[in-house]
Amino acid sequence: MAIQWIFLDMGYTLVNEDAVWRERCREQAATPEAQEKGVTAEMIYAEIENASRAYLPQYRTAIGKLGLSRAVPYRAELETLYPDAPDALCALCGKYRLGVIANQLSGLEGRLSALGIRPFFSLVVSSWEAGVMKPAPALFRLALEKAGCAPEEALMAGDRLDNDVFPAKALGMRTVWVRRGFGALQCPRSPAYAPDRTVDSLSGLPAAVKQIDVRRFSL
Repeated sequence: MAIQWIFLDMGYTLVNEDAVWRERCREQAATPEAQEKGVTAEMIYAEIENASRAYLPQYRTAIGKLGLSRAVPYRAELETLYPDAPDALCALCGKYRLGVIANQLSGLEGRLSALGIRPFFSLVVSSWEAGVMKPAPALFRLALEKAGCAPEEALMAGDRLDNDVFPAKALGMRTVWVRRGFGALQCPRSPAYAPDRTVDSLSGLPAAVKQIDVRRFSL
């Protein structure tokens, strides 16, 4: 079936979170609890990387392993739009309807607007509003239901094999792994985690979608 909808993740797909994680690790290391235990920002960052490789919840696993009881906030205001995002979205929106499926805090619609890319998306499905988080299939099913399309007519593009590729593929969606950020440290555990295509930035997404959606372009 030809692809009708393309869904994208938010973090490390549309936006660069490097500054967010550096600051979060710095703030966490500055807490009295972390200083008492001798936990540094570098130690926290390394444990986030380890959790990513192991397909575990990244920050919660990292601070738990280091014996820290309270996580400092995620600073969404430090996110920056990837420079390749607007051109990629422009190239795709003329052929497909676009949506977002993301594990995010409240206010995702406003953040997309502030970044200047909200008009590209016909649908935004956030874990905060839905009350369920990826990799739960329910979040993907909700997006598909709202879009009114079958899984075989949809494609998911995201940075994580565990949260994006695996659950989408299990439902019958096509998948593209945007291999950057912490997700780039992951390796497919089995064919169930293997994406249809892999790109290193959104600039490669339109070509990857075209390769997958061969039926549309061969008719």
